This record gives sequence, C-alpha cells and structure tokens, in this order.
Amino acid sequence: MLRFPLIVVIFFSLNVPLAIADHWGKPKLNGHGPWDQNISVLSLKGFSTNINRKDEILINQAGVANLIEYKGKPRVYFQWLPTKKSLQSNFDHIAFVEFANGVWSKPEVIKIPFRKREQYPVDPTVVNLEDGSIRMYFTTRSRKGTHIGSARSSDGVSFLIEEGKRFTEKHADLKDCAVILFKGKWHMILPTHKSNGKGFYATSSNGLDFARQSDVSLKVRGDWLGNMLLANDKVYFYGTGFIASTDDFKKWDLVSNHRLQDPAVLMFEEKTIIVSTTR
Repeated sequence: MLRFPLIVVIFFSLNVPLAIADHWGKPKLNGHGPWDQNISVLSLKGFSTNINRKDEILINQAGVANLIEYKGKPRVYFQWLPTKKSLQSNFDHIAFVEFANGVWSKPEVIKIPFRKREQYPVDPTVVNLEDGSIRMYFTTRSRKGTHIGSARSSDGVSFLIEEGKRFTEKHADLKDCAVILFKGKWHMILPTHKSNGKGFYATSSNGLDFARQSDVSLKVRGDWLGNMLLANDKVYFYGTGFIASTDDFKKWDLVSNHRLQDPAVLMFEEKTIIVSTTR
C-alpha cells in the first residue's frame, strides 16, 4: 500500500443469458500490451489546472481510471490487467481502490452481470446519483459494433446492467466516455481517436437516453480522452495533453497543456487529486 502525509502527495428484467465476469480465461500475453501500463496519482493544493508535480504509481498493470468521491472517500475505478498467475482470473476486469486513513486499499473487482452475446463491460466512468446510488457507464461490443451502456449499484461493488444503449454512433469506435451533470443536463464526451482536437458530444435529460450534438472542438493536437470536473461554475475537461473549460459546452477555452494520458480528477478536502495512465 502507498502511504501519504496529511498534505497528500498523490485518478432488469433481462430475457438474455447473463454471466458474472469470468470471460477471458487465461489471457494470451504475447509481447507488449495494455498490461505494460500503470495508474499514477498526484494531488495539488486547492483547485488547480497547473500540473507541476511528479506523480507516483498507484496501481500496477491498470488503465482507464475514473475518480469519484463515494461515501466521503476518494475511489478510483479502473481496468485491471494483472499478469501475475495468482491474479489472472481478474485480468481485464473492472476494479477499484479507495483512499482511507492515509492509505489506498488493494484492488477489488466489481461484480457485474453481462449479456453473453456482448463483450464484458470495459472503460468505466462512474457518477454519483441523487439517491445515493452510482451509475457506471462503460464500453461494450456486440456484432453491430461498440456502444456505451450503463449499470447501477447501491454499494459500489455489485452492479446491475441497465437495459438499452446509452449512446451509439454508426461506424464509430466508441470508447472511454466522460460524463457529468451540469445545469440540469447530463453531458457525455468521447474521443474520436484522431488527435485532431475534436470529440463526440451527446446530451441527456435523464442520464440514460443520450442524443448526439455538434462535436466539441479545440485547437489542440490532443484527444478528448479524459474526464470532467465542475469548478467555479464551469466544466473543466482534463484531457490527454490539455485542460479546457466551458460554461455552455459550445465554446471551449484552452486552460493549460500537460503531459498526462487519460487523466481523471476529483476535488477532495481542498485538494485536486489526479490519476492518469503511465508506462
């Protein structure tokens, strides 16, 4: 476990067969792959978009981190890719760690049923709901391509799939969405994976039925791969290589550039905690 000082230096009604996440068996680990990456963490004093401190490795062999505050504690959900023989049953599953009493917990794999005709959920994005439950948005794949689905949980560990597709786009490889509630509406951004400063953008009144809007755009060479934070009555997107802000999702202003890959961010106890993917 990592230890930190107080000044923290530190991201159903279903008519189809369901299965718990035992989907890969023994992974085929030939050569390099996503299991070569780690999740790192850092914290900055107050609200900050100036990433000027070195991060520390939080979780080995993991990526696609997402940060929320859950029951008064920072919690990181992520894609776990352990190659150690004793942990390979957890390979490419969604797991989480939690910060409490000055230490981060060991990874715990979530429980989530999934349709056998679809890929096990990956790339988690988690949001808090008004009733105290949490919703996890994820990427899944079927014969018709990728789409964004969702699941809901009352304890943050056991999830139930919510029927239907949250967002789909023909001929688009939809992965790693970012979602936030702002001014009474749910906003979703996804990378196009073209590094051209544009990203898919969709909105929803209920967090379930998203409709595509005009793409978000910024004059950067990065991708809209990251997560969002509400601060100072604005939404800040911490993306891969940049941070941008908006108050209407139409016009985005470049705030700063940085070196982080797929960051996630949380304001907690007057600190900005950031987790990101590193190699």
